[in-house]
Amino acid sequence: MAFVPDLDTLESSSLNEETFYGLDCPCLQKKPRLSSDLQPSGQSPAEVGVQVTLAEGHPTKTFRQAAILVVAVTKLLKRPSHHDFSDSDLGSFLDAVFEPVAFQRFDSSYAGAPVYRYIRSQSFDIHDIDHKCFTLESPTQLVALHLQGPSANRKVKLNIALYRPKSSKGSAGAMQTPVALGIKGYKLYMSCVMNGAKPTLQLEEADISRDIDSFELTRFIFYRLDSLAEHTTRFESAAFPGWFICTSPQPRQPVGITNQPGEVNITTYYLSSR
Repeated sequence: MAFVPDLDTLESSSLNEETFYGLDCPCLQKKPRLSSDLQPSGQSPAEVGVQVTLAEGHPTKTFRQAAILVVAVTKLLKRPSHHDFSDSDLGSFLDAVFEPVAFQRFDSSYAGAPVYRYIRSQSFDIHDIDHKCFTLESPTQLVALHLQGPSANRKVKLNIALYRPKSSKGSAGAMQTPVALGIKGYKLYMSCVMNGAKPTLQLEEADISRDIDSFELTRFIFYRLDSLAEHTTRFESAAFPGWFICTSPQPRQPVGITNQPGEVNITTYYLSSR
């Protein structure tokens, strides 16, 4: 067990000598000063500075050095000085005893999960501007095609769940309406997921008529973009901004999603609540 001397014993030693602790000796050892270290003649005691010598050799800082620091600072505070003791004076001692600590600064931001508050659901008939309706084919595939006469009963209605962002101020979707697009009569909802190198539209069995508060469920959210002048609607994926639900100009093709609205595929629809 290491021997810790009493602080009064340390303070009783002279400023003209340095106190060290031997590795195997529990008693105090005094190292006499050289003649060049003695106080010059005529110098007043108030002008004597404090000298702290750190032993070379061991790379790590030791308790011995910390004890010398405490004694040196205590004596310095008790003696008169020509200037006030400042932080820089103490810092010079601390720099000699403690290892420097390196800090790294990381600039990062954390985006919280989007939160959408469920309001209500409403059913709509839907067809694109080419008058193609949506039908459900096995197993769970939406297809757009022209329906006439008795075959018109095959068309599906959308059960649109309406949401409202809990915090819409300054958000990207402040002027957009978040919705989930379900198939009426089924627990199937459209979702946009990554498949390979690009997003894909699919139908999933789910029950999301509730608040959406996780990134995982954002795949079911689409922004309904209404054109009041033309009475048309587009649906943009919330999980993949810039990707819109689309139908092919050719009949009997699956309903999909595209990031090139208005070029080849059709991304504009009519909704009717009749």
